[in-house]
Amino acid sequence: MEQVLVVDRAALEARLGGQTFTTEGIEAIRRFIVDQHFFLPRAQAEYDATVKQIIPYVLLRRGDAYFLLRRLKKQTETRLHDKLSLGVGGHINPTEEAAADPIEAGLRRELAEEVDVSDRRALTCVGVLNETTGGVSDYHAALVYVLETDGEVTVRETEKMSGTWATPAELEAVRDRLETWSQIALDAVIHGRAR
Repeated sequence: MEQVLVVDRAALEARLGGQTFTTEGIEAIRRFIVDQHFFLPRAQAEYDATVKQIIPYVLLRRGDAYFLLRRLKKQTETRLHDKLSLGVGGHINPTEEAAADPIEAGLRRELAEEVDVSDRRALTCVGVLNETTGGVSDYHAALVYVLETDGEVTVRETEKMSGTWATPAELEAVRDRLETWSQIALDAVIHGRAR
């Protein structure tokens, strides 16, 4: 059974000040997660309102364009299929625990599973996303990163997704097709309007 990294929800949200997207004190929040996390079975964490699953969520930027992923429909539908996404991310597992920073270790594993990024330049944590409007997001929070590249990005699992570069104006034009976290990232990170 998959184990996923979680933190105490009340302790995390006390540090976020009720904001959907927080840019203040990011390093202190990240350090809290690294120091205070523990692991639960994913099946339990998905319905436990006392914890938040932490997801590293990476936006890929080349110049002023961002890599936009389209998750393709499969026979077994999930909530993200046929949605557009700006972020690459996923759960952090105990295999990352041995790393000095399990969050970045999980981030790098997820990136390697989904895309091949040539010529990586800088990886920066730019905020914490904590959407609490109901549904599955109530059980997750994201550490949002931007990975700068001058090179190409290639989707690895072409049967599951496709990708292309898009300018902020092009992203705005498909806003209604973006999954919710990507809409928040579009506003807070790309347009610079943190909520």
